[in-house]
Amino acid sequence: MSAYSAGAIENCGVHLAPAPKAERIVSLNQQATEALIAIGADQQLLAQAYQDDAPASRWAERFDAIPTLAREYPNPESLLAEKPDLLVAGFSSAFSDWGVGARERWLAYGARSYLFESACARQTVTLDGLYRDMANLGQLTGLQAEAESWVQTQQQRLSKLQWPESQQKPKVLLWLREYDLPYVAGCCGAGNLLIEQAGGINVAADLPKSWGHLSWETILSRQPDLILMVDSNWSSFDQKQAYLNGALYARYLNALTAGQLHPIAFSETMAGVRLPDGIERAHQLFRAWQP
Repeated sequence: MSAYSAGAIENCGVHLAPAPKAERIVSLNQQATEALIAIGADQQLLAQAYQDDAPASRWAERFDAIPTLAREYPNPESLLAEKPDLLVAGFSSAFSDWGVGARERWLAYGARSYLFESACARQTVTLDGLYRDMANLGQLTGLQAEAESWVQTQQQRLSKLQWPESQQKPKVLLWLREYDLPYVAGCCGAGNLLIEQAGGINVAADLPKSWGHLSWETILSRQPDLILMVDSNWSSFDQKQAYLNGALYARYLNALTAGQLHPIAFSETMAGVRLPDGIERAHQLFRAWQP
């Protein structure tokens, strides 16, 4: 991997000056919690919040050992009582009015913050962006070597996923949530990155946003060969499957009649440490598909 600066960090429009490593961290999304665990920073984690799905089995015990501050975002008072010196979030909503409030406010309280690059406005999600996030988190926690090792391992792992020129690529729909008007992966987010890295073609790539709504009429006209259905605490694979089983038009959906509906964990479709898991899983499904 390329070298990363050990100096100041520019993060989603916020300047983070060099400072001692964080010792009292609160993660505000599961994506952030698992990223910190992946580089060995869980001993510096005071608490976590907002779990979206089951943690990865390889670190489930460590994940469950971290106290949960709130099912969703904690109220500012309970967060302040933890006296954090670093807040880490995977989604911009964490620092909204219905989250914990603005990053500037927390800086005034003595807590710096880090927001994953994928959450920055008007920015196409890339693997390089994820690798920068991990390098930055390594710097903030004093675990630069561990972060660099993680990045190198993922780069080597993903470089092995080659698509044969002779094999047709499947058309894929990645369905996140909502039912009558599905919310799906568009052009520019982690979902599209997952599909393309795994060797598929995103049928909703013309949506000019990371995630957006696509009508069932449009989906039927485009006939995806496979549908990846996100499994989360708030929109499960089973709920999506039950919806399709009760929809009269679903009988015309080729992916359903061909048995090409596949669950994928929410955390494997976000730009976090489980995205490589999702890419690898999808690649195996795509390679097994036969036109």
